[in-house]
Amino acid sequence: MTLVRAATPYATQSPSSSHTYNFGAAGYGNRIVLFVMSYAGVNSISGGYEEHQWASNTIGIRMLSKVTTGGDSSVTVGLANSSDRLFMWMFELSNADEYYGSKSGVTSGAASLTAVDLPAGCTLLAGLSMYVPGTDNTNDSWPSGFTDYGQTWRDWTDGGSARRVWSSAASRDSLPANISFNQALVTGIGSGQSYAWAAGIWGPPLDEEPPSAPGNLRLTAMTPTSLTVTWDASTDNTSVAGYGVYKNGAKDGNDQTGRTKTFTGLTPGVPITVEVDAVDGKGNRSEKASITLTPINDTTPPVTPVVKVTALAAGSITVGWEQPYDQTAITGYGIYLNGQKQGQDQTGRTRTFAGLTPGGLYTVGVDAKDLLGNRSQVGTKTVKAQADTVPPSLPGAVRLVAVTQTAVTIAWDPSTDDNVGVDGYGLYVGASRVAQVGPQSQVFTFTQLTPGITYALAVDAVDELGNRSAKVPVSATTLEDSSGAAPPYEYVLYDWSSHRPLDSLPLQNVTFELALGGAGNLSAEIPLYDEDYTVGRVEAATRSERTMLLIYRGERFVGGGRVVDPTDYDSETGILRLTVEDVTGIYGRRFIPFTGPRAGTLAHTEIDWILDQTGSEADKRWLVTSGVQGTLPVDREYRQEDFSRAGDQIGDVAAAPGGFEWWAAPAWDPVNDRPRFELRRVNRDDPPSSILTLEYPGTVKRFRRSSRPGLATVVYGKLSLSEGGVLMEKVVRDDLHGAGWPKIEQAYTFEGLTSPQALKDETQRAADASRGARLVFEFELVPGASVRWWEWELGANVPVIIQDDHLYPERPDGSPGLDREMKIISIRVEPNTDEGERVTVTTAELTTAVDDQVEV
Repeated sequence: MTLVRAATPYATQSPSSSHTYNFGAAGYGNRIVLFVMSYAGVNSISGGYEEHQWASNTIGIRMLSKVTTGGDSSVTVGLANSSDRLFMWMFELSNADEYYGSKSGVTSGAASLTAVDLPAGCTLLAGLSMYVPGTDNTNDSWPSGFTDYGQTWRDWTDGGSARRVWSSAASRDSLPANISFNQALVTGIGSGQSYAWAAGIWGPPLDEEPPSAPGNLRLTAMTPTSLTVTWDASTDNTSVAGYGVYKNGAKDGNDQTGRTKTFTGLTPGVPITVEVDAVDGKGNRSEKASITLTPINDTTPPVTPVVKVTALAAGSITVGWEQPYDQTAITGYGIYLNGQKQGQDQTGRTRTFAGLTPGGLYTVGVDAKDLLGNRSQVGTKTVKAQADTVPPSLPGAVRLVAVTQTAVTIAWDPSTDDNVGVDGYGLYVGASRVAQVGPQSQVFTFTQLTPGITYALAVDAVDELGNRSAKVPVSATTLEDSSGAAPPYEYVLYDWSSHRPLDSLPLQNVTFELALGGAGNLSAEIPLYDEDYTVGRVEAATRSERTMLLIYRGERFVGGGRVVDPTDYDSETGILRLTVEDVTGIYGRRFIPFTGPRAGTLAHTEIDWILDQTGSEADKRWLVTSGVQGTLPVDREYRQEDFSRAGDQIGDVAAAPGGFEWWAAPAWDPVNDRPRFELRRVNRDDPPSSILTLEYPGTVKRFRRSSRPGLATVVYGKLSLSEGGVLMEKVVRDDLHGAGWPKIEQAYTFEGLTSPQALKDETQRAADASRGARLVFEFELVPGASVRWWEWELGANVPVIIQDDHLYPERPDGSPGLDREMKIISIRVEPNTDEGERVTVTTAELTTAVDDQVEV
């Protein structure tokens, strides 16, 4: 804010009841501050001014202001008595949108004015008037600290006595954020004299804009028990006052001005989360930058840098390299020419060698050093110091390797280059280059193609300086879609630590199985044809405890789980195979006892107990509860403290009647900005039925008996009378639980039994039923529009009908050889095979054994 001008003051020239002060046109949007000093009898002031203060005495003072919209050049003041004396001062301020307060008074000593939380660049304006009975006031003046913008005084006769009025105004620019003003505005004032005063503060709007978040928060030093971090400076519309540093969510000391912090006394191998925010002079805080670090005794060197030529000329070579991976952080690079180190380590990732022999052959090397001084091996590049405009040779023997409905895989023999070397290969669909792969790859899979379409594909070679060979074409036709135009699959990988989607990876040969009890599996392949994938996204997507893989069918979530470190890599094909653990399907049902809400226990604590009994660590990290009336969703990872544990009441829960089932649905956590699974619960007496009927021949292409563990859990028990019927009490054998199957318990209530004989008959019927075969079948389904496996439910009952088969021939009465209800225990899917989508449904039959003890 600036003071544009202080206009020439106005003083009474002759008696009049109306006085006009002409101060000249004020600029559009500027603020006019007006001081009016006179006897108290002011009737009117023109122009729509706001009066801020009025110190009323014999010679009073008014302080007024307005923001002009143009055309303001004068003000007219009306007096009650034409003999009243009048003095006026006008000040014009720019960028004075806000009024921050004022004060006035009458005193013969100090004047007091206090203001806090002012933005930078405010201006204080003050004015005063004095009644001086026959005394010369030339020795009176403004105190130090104020800039004098003019003084004036006038004599007049009052009752035959000489009188003089003295008036002035002043400003104080660039006020601090907090001002406390307490001093006499007039010094040298005589005994018995007094003055009236008014002062006000104007300026720009308050600063409510926080600084930018600290940038590039990074590790700069480490020992097994300490970590040092640093960060780039934040910016602010005024200035940054300091930084707050946090350890595991708690602020570590007061704000600091420096941009480095060392944490000591840490435990080796135990990670800590460090956060840093910036604060300005008004207390506005930025968003936090965050990093999670683990102090370790790092003895592993960094990965060897990969050196690439970026420019060549006669006698000059320029190289560059990407930052290699290290357990801690890279602190510098050693540069070598023909095996000789060139000076000290450098932090930049480029180097130019000049003054070389034109056309000479040179070997350039780079190694990396980490925080603990571990040095990598030297990555080298041998190249001639001469201009290079010759492209590599054509890729050889380009050929089709595999074709599916939505993908085509091609391979080729490597190209060669006359100088800098082949940097990679470009892959084309029509005229569009869809990918650039690394120099070690000679295989590529074109994905997300349309079934039954002929594509013009091509591959070319490029060297490190961008010289490209001609394209080598190849034609391929994708397989027809025989699955009934089912919606396409989509594979999405989410980074576990940042909770954000990774760039899409070209997954192929995906196979997954959703099974009861969380025993499913998921596998896929990633062709490492792109160096960016190799050193970036693939690395992130294949770290243990780092990534979730989710599969969608159109907009419908299918399943997902935690990616496991891959152990199967084929260097010849460039294929990386990965698997997923803790697979969760959209309908992963578990039936276990549930009491319903108890006194003093929220419903979601029952879910907590269930996860403790049957869930995995992935469940507890990624599942939230919802759908329970009277409770809110609970984020298990971040809000575990919000609900109590039910572990101390497990016995009571297990002994209670009733059933419980849940399913997981995909959701997005808007608070933490990450994917999650949403756990829903329903209390139901009987398992659901499915819309599916498994019939061979018919909907089933082929089937086989399976020896895998099924739901052949044996239940021993006894029947006893109870109100309304008979209850079969049970004890469950645990011999199959170790194979990954859930605890499945069923209680049968037999209604209408009114006599011991009826009870005995029912007991015999149950015993007879228990002698049936414990069947586990795998049914491979016929592709078609009716195969909508994603709508089926694990744990659902499904009719199984088999006839015209040598194992189950048609019965003499024409009925099927096998016709009974079974339970879906797993669904296995291969999205893209040579035959299209392949779906295998596994069913099992639960049988019981009942002893002959009958209590009446």
